[in-house]
Amino acid sequence: MRSFKQSMLKVLLFFTSILLISTSPLWAPKSASIVICAKTGNVLHESNADAVTHPASLTKMMTLYMTFKSLRGKKLSLDQRLPVSKHASQQNPSKLGLRPGSTLTVREAILALITKSANDAAAVLGETLGGGSETHFANLMTQQAHTLGMTKTVFKNASGLPNKLQVTSARDMATLSLCLYKHFPEYFPLFKTQKFVHKGIVHANHNKLLGKVPGVDGIKTGFVNASGFNLAASMVRDNRRIIAVVMGGESAKARDQKMVKLLEATHRTFKTKRDPYAAEEYASLDDLMHTLASSENDEEPFPKKPAQTKKAVYVSQNGQVKTLNVKYQSVNDIINVIGQEEVHHSKQPIGKSPSKKVTSKKPSTKKATVSQEAKALKTTAKTPKKKPTTKENVNKKTNTSKKPKSLKVNPKASKKKKQK
Repeated sequence: MRSFKQSMLKVLLFFTSILLISTSPLWAPKSASIVICAKTGNVLHESNADAVTHPASLTKMMTLYMTFKSLRGKKLSLDQRLPVSKHASQQNPSKLGLRPGSTLTVREAILALITKSANDAAAVLGETLGGGSETHFANLMTQQAHTLGMTKTVFKNASGLPNKLQVTSARDMATLSLCLYKHFPEYFPLFKTQKFVHKGIVHANHNKLLGKVPGVDGIKTGFVNASGFNLAASMVRDNRRIIAVVMGGESAKARDQKMVKLLEATHRTFKTKRDPYAAEEYASLDDLMHTLASSENDEEPFPKKPAQTKKAVYVSQNGQVKTLNVKYQSVNDIINVIGQEEVHHSKQPIGKSPSKKVTSKKPSTKKATVSQEAKALKTTAKTPKKKPTTKENVNKKTNTSKKPKSLKVNPKASKKKKQK
């Protein structure tokens, strides 16, 4: 009886230790993110980007890379029919429900991976390209990953189904996304496919950003318990493409919200950089993301930060470009400062020209920017021109506005304020 109690106690301690380990932060999904410029490859934002985690169904991006490579090398054709093995049919969901002995085309397999994220279709491609062995194909995937510079990535299957040895990082997945875009421009548009019909069943794309966020045109979602919710996304606006990766989301909704903030913040940074009248600058991309988050009521607000030093550039009443360095919490604060400067300036005589009162307009909406107000000031501050006479010499002056310095993100320290 005593030995039985001791045995039961050991069993209880064993399961208790397993429970503690599984709930430990060391085993929790690792949150990571990165944003890169597709044209230059420069890192625009990164957070924990080199943390080793599990790729989940982002693995299928490499399966597709190998498939596209075989198509270009004439080893496969889009209409070629591939046999479905018993092993492929036994893959866990998500899946098409392929039966052993049946076939599907390469085109169908590709679309099944992109939309449904079908594990059975991924296994079919893996066995075909691996000479009948998905394990051999996984080794080829790993070799290709290392050739592309994905130093932290190891693949163990073609689908991304759970395997503790199958690992990657957010940076490596961004590298793979960029290579798919650059190396296979003829196939990359397939990633924006929103639905796929197979045997009368419509399979919607798991990427919910498609068709909802302007400019988003791919690329892949993923989830296993060990990794959390992952997403690689591509967005192009104003002929500028960015690629972002989010790993370890607590839910699909939280992951998507974080991705949208990263994409919008990066796009806004580019837009501010090109606007010569842009009057608002940010010390880092995280500051800009905080500004975007503060105006939204969602489940993932960014922590509040103290006011940062901003720079305002505007056109004064006499047509000169002026710069203000102040601390402010909102756009209205800087507009008020500009208004006070103009009121003080309007009280002083300007030669013999008739003075004109300058009225600063309040922004009509909360989304009004300082650049719009600066342009309005430039329009309203123009003084009427005097007609030239024989006794007067009129000198024409051309005002040139200097473009304010724009945000430059340090890839290794994105949260560090820019020194001026």
